Amino acid sequence: MSKIEYLTLDLLIYNLTKNSSNMQEYWSELAKQLVKELKEKGFSSTPDNQNPQRLNFKDKTSSYECSYRQANLGDTNCLRYSCSFNQQYDVSKIEDILTKIKDIDVLPKIGNLAHGRLADPKYLEEESGYLGQTWMISGFTVPSHNSIPEAIAHQAYKALIPEGHEYQNLGKFLGATVYEMWRGKNRWDEIEKDSHVIVIFYADQDKIKEAGSYYNAWISLFECRHKILWAYEQGREIKLRLLREYKKHSLVDPENLKSLSDKGLEELKSELQKNIVTVSSYVRDINHLQTQQHTVEVNERNYEKQCKKFFPKEKFLEEFSKIVKDKYQVQLEKDYLGLNPGLAILENLTATIRGMVEIEQAQRDRNIETNIAIASIGLATSQIASSVIIAQQPPCPDIPFYQTQAFWYSIGTGAIASLVFWIILTKILPRLRP
Repeated sequence: MSKIEYLTLDLLIYNLTKNSSNMQEYWSELAKQLVKELKEKGFSSTPDNQNPQRLNFKDKTSSYECSYRQANLGDTNCLRYSCSFNQQYDVSKIEDILTKIKDIDVLPKIGNLAHGRLADPKYLEEESGYLGQTWMISGFTVPSHNSIPEAIAHQAYKALIPEGHEYQNLGKFLGATVYEMWRGKNRWDEIEKDSHVIVIFYADQDKIKEAGSYYNAWISLFECRHKILWAYEQGREIKLRLLREYKKHSLVDPENLKSLSDKGLEELKSELQKNIVTVSSYVRDINHLQTQQHTVEVNERNYEKQCKKFFPKEKFLEEFSKIVKDKYQVQLEKDYLGLNPGLAILENLTATIRGMVEIEQAQRDRNIETNIAIASIGLATSQIASSVIIAQQPPCPDIPFYQTQAFWYSIGTGAIASLVFWIILTKILPRLRP
């Protein structure tokens, strides 16, 4: 029966960074916490003198060696967990061995990425910035050149993802068969972030040593892949949100728009405020959608560059690049072009409501000015009438003023004057205007 030697499990976890210049500080703090936790769990740890962003550790029996490493990839941080066994194992035991590695307490937990020790909010983005992860299972066969049955690769996947894979690609790398497996709603839709696994068993020890020089290339390639999937997923979510916001906006319907003419000033002000908030949200989301579109385009180009430079013969990697160009980019572009006109409609609607508010406010101001003028005329007429009546017929000093004829005549005169002035302002003058 074939055996596997130097069985290695790598876990690559990708997360967006807030400030790439602070990643060394982040690693220093993280490494201190890891050293403390490893000691508590019975592991001995040593820093790597050649790589300051690496921490090696092993168990007391030295049956396996592990490490944490950090890679700074611009706006992305990759935390790599690696664990290797220095013994030979029958291929039939691969599932048990991988399960044992996976169950080690110091294995990074995805739940920690957003709000735990692995994702300090000072350095890494919160949950929305988690891009995804990739497992890599590797080793070499004994005797050399013995091929590993596909069923063994599937067992290896189930050791990490108990539900099993739903889709796979087959390819060749350094003469070894590559099994790329993942889960999703469809082959290239709603791919589960934590389900991506690569299984490669090389023909001999020399090949696996050669493969070690490609690890950084794999890390960069998978970064592009996860960024593309993340941006596409973000773009689809934004599209659905924009459609919900647009459809629930009842005033977009021309029939409902007519109801604005029946609303008072305060109701119009309320509608205006709602529209301003909606337009602001729409502008933010539509710009964010375009950003995701550009993210997909840039990372697809980077993915192609990585493939041409490091994996020119690995044809199985081309399927992803093709689906990105033929589906993801096209879909995001259509979403943006289809939703962008909605912004103009909402802005025009807001301008319409703002105009109606201004007209209503101006009308209210004119009414107030007219009422003040009418009241002033009535009051002035009343005072004049009162003065004339008092001069001609002085009231008896023993009678309160409000009981005198002068008071009541002045009130009546003022009311009549106000009524006449109101008729002139509101009925006669508007007819005389051209």
